[in-house]
This record gives sequence, C-alpha cells and structure tokens, in this order.
Amino acid sequence: MDDFLVIESVSRSFGRLRALDDVSLAIREGEAFSLLGPSGCGKTTLLRLIAGFEAPDAGRIFLGGKDITALPPERRPVNTVFQNYALFPHLSVRENIAFGPRMAGWPRERVRESVEQMLALVKLESHAGHRPAQLSGGQKQRAALARALVNRPRVLLLDEPLAALDLKLRQHLLVELGALHREVGATFIYVTHDQWEAMSLSHRIAVMNQGRIEQIAAPEQLYARPATDFVASFIGDTNLVAGRITEDGNAVRFADGTLLPLPEKSAHPPGTLTRWSIRPEHVHSSRHSPSDEPGTRHSMGHGRPACAGDRDGCSAVVSEIIYLGTHTHVWIESGPLRWLARMQGPPAFQRGAPVSLTLDPAGACELPAPAS
Repeated sequence: MDDFLVIESVSRSFGRLRALDDVSLAIREGEAFSLLGPSGCGKTTLLRLIAGFEAPDAGRIFLGGKDITALPPERRPVNTVFQNYALFPHLSVRENIAFGPRMAGWPRERVRESVEQMLALVKLESHAGHRPAQLSGGQKQRAALARALVNRPRVLLLDEPLAALDLKLRQHLLVELGALHREVGATFIYVTHDQWEAMSLSHRIAVMNQGRIEQIAAPEQLYARPATDFVASFIGDTNLVAGRITEDGNAVRFADGTLLPLPEKSAHPPGTLTRWSIRPEHVHSSRHSPSDEPGTRHSMGHGRPACAGDRDGCSAVVSEIIYLGTHTHVWIESGPLRWLARMQGPPAFQRGAPVSLTLDPAGACELPAPAS
C-alpha cells in the first residue's frame, strides 16, 4: 500500500517550547492511524498542522503526492472531529450535517440524500430533528462524526473525540468507530492519550514523547517489541529491569538472582549489562515454603514456563494485591527488585505470602542501552 499522507521533517515551536522536533511519518490511504502520547507530547500540534490550522516552522506535508504545507484548511480534503463536538446549538442534527454541503453549494437533492445516508450510517435517524442540547454525549459525538464525513473527506482527523465520555460509552463508540471506518474507507488519524483507545482502533500507532516519535508500529508489535523504555512503559504495564548476561550466554541474571532464560545464546559477551521489558503476564509466581521440593509447587501463572535458573525460582514475598475482576495484579518484593505479575481471576495469594518467581522469555524484550 502506497504512502498517502507524508510528514517530512516537520518542526513547530511556540516561543521557547519545541512542540514538534523534526517529526517524519507516512500514513497509508484508508489506514486507521493513531497519534498516541501523554499531554504535551505534540500530538495535537501535529494534528493541527495536518488540518492546516497551524503552519510548521520547518518541513513539509504531502497529501496524495501534493505539497499541502501552505494550503489553507478550507482547501484541504481533510475534516476534523473535536472533543467538544463543535455542533451549532441552534441547528438540528439534520441541519448540522447539511451545513457544510449547503455552504459548498451542493444541489438540494444531493444534500438531502447525503444527509439521510449519514443519519443512517451513525444511527441517528430518530434524532434528526433534535438540537444538540437534547442529545446524550454519545449522540452528540455521532452527530459530529456525520457532519465531518458528509462531504466524504479523504482524511478524517479525530482529536480525542471520546475523552469527555464515560468508560462504557467510550468502549461502545470505539466499536462503532471501527465499523464506521470500514464503511467509509477514509484515512482516520486519531489523537489520544489513551493507549487502549489507540490499540483498539488502529492499524498502526505513532507513540510520541516530548515532540518526537519514539516508535511507529502495529499495536501487537508495540506491546511485544517496544523500541524504547518509554514505549514499553506507556503501552500497557511492564517490568523495566537491568541484568547481566550469564557466563554461558543462555540467560540474563537480575539483581535479585532471578534468571531469564534466553531462546538462543546472547550475542553479548558474558557479564554485559542489558535492559529488559518483561510483561507482567509473563512473570509467574508459585507458592513457596521451605518444605517444597522442585516440581511440587502449584503454579499460579499461565502454565509452567521454563525454570528461571539453577533453582526452582527465586524466593520472594507478595507485597500488594489489586483485584480487577478478570485478572489480579500482584506486586512481589524480591531482594532489591519489585516485580509486577498479572494473574487470571481472583487473588491466589495473600499479602506477605512467600512465593517463587519464574520468568517466561516469551514476554521479554531487550531494550536499547541508555545513551551515554
């Protein structure tokens, strides 16, 4: 698939604040793409540059092979959906959707047909005569989406459109957004600080931090193979730990003595200090007591992984437990380290319980060494 929207070495400053610092990325036509990052990372500034609301200090923006860097917003085939909906309060849903086509001089019958199509697409036929004040938050957002899509833009920009809604409604609308994207086929660019929104909706995600892009990848790749410490910690939960390659090169030993078996011999020399992201669902714990013998302990993880060392796990103590319904988060103190483990279902331990740790290499990713 060819690149459709290309951001080329774009920078933008506001006074002394460097909002975007030499950002480059390419988005494919018809792709659902998210700009993800914490507040102040530059994602909304980048969205505004794409829309034409701001101009870059340096760099260029191409859409469909055409340089649109200096093109005003009204001449770009791009529409934006904002968090606050931006609906006209004195107009009905139908009139809000029809406003853009009427201003563009569309024939009356074309306006009518297009508005009816949009009302059906967002399931607001029965609310077409209502004004925004008579709508729920979810209905307002669907009306805003219909108004933005009625003139069939090539790119739809969504600036944290679900941030003001409650969790259940956000989850419901995410499903609707995915279906809507498949139906209209436009390129969706979604700005959010919520990792789960981005991962639910997107083909690919650009993770941003301090005006730069840390990594661009599919959600599965970001989670399993983060490129930096920031991506590893921002996408889901993880354990960021440093350990040294063992003498035989077949494992990593961490400061508490826990071993991470490697699927193949390390290319690093023995003793090399390496950094790792280990996801909590791959930190396995089992009941531990002095009378236990290897092979007799009851695993509380997702099956028994390879033993994490020359003994049956590492002795540790449960320090905190949070039950979340479908799973439980367990924090485990092990020497100088504090591990986070995720277990299915209700808690299997109590605080203060002695446990043994094993690490599954399937959930481990080596991270780049910090810049010296």
